Amino acid sequence: MANRSNLAYDLSVYEPKTKQQPAQQQEQNAIKMRKNPIPMARKESAFKFAFRAFLFLAVLCAVLYGKVETNSLFREISSLESELKTLQTENITLAAEYESRTSLKNVEDYAENVLGLKKLDKAQIEYVELPGDSVIEKVEAENKNIFVRIRNFINAIREHIGA
Repeated sequence: MANRSNLAYDLSVYEPKTKQQPAQQQEQNAIKMRKNPIPMARKESAFKFAFRAFLFLAVLCAVLYGKVETNSLFREISSLESELKTLQTENITLAAEYESRTSLKNVEDYAENVLGLKKLDKAQIEYVELPGDSVIEKVEAENKNIFVRIRNFINAIREHIGA
């Protein structure tokens, strides 16, 4: 808390005026009043004011910088969103074009005109009948070479490892 004193007040105004002070004494009082330094409370308040002003300016600059960055980010987001929309519409157009090119009719036309292929007639279809069961069995030879067995063993290990 600041020291309170009566240095800032001229209390002589309230004193009874019985005697006139000599001119020399009035001059000394005036000189004393001029020589009095700024009270300590005023020095502290000036320092506090400067510090608070600096803090205020720092906070203000930080807020303004944040607003500028936010604004630039929003601008970038909006430009990227508009680019995304144009790319999505382009994607839809290209997908439709791809669908039209790969339709069954276009594939048939390409096969007939460019490759020279024709549709099958019923007369061209041949059916094959197997005598007996229609199951195919694979018979492995029992007499394998030693090198074939080693190769099969190494292949089995590779398959098991996943290489």
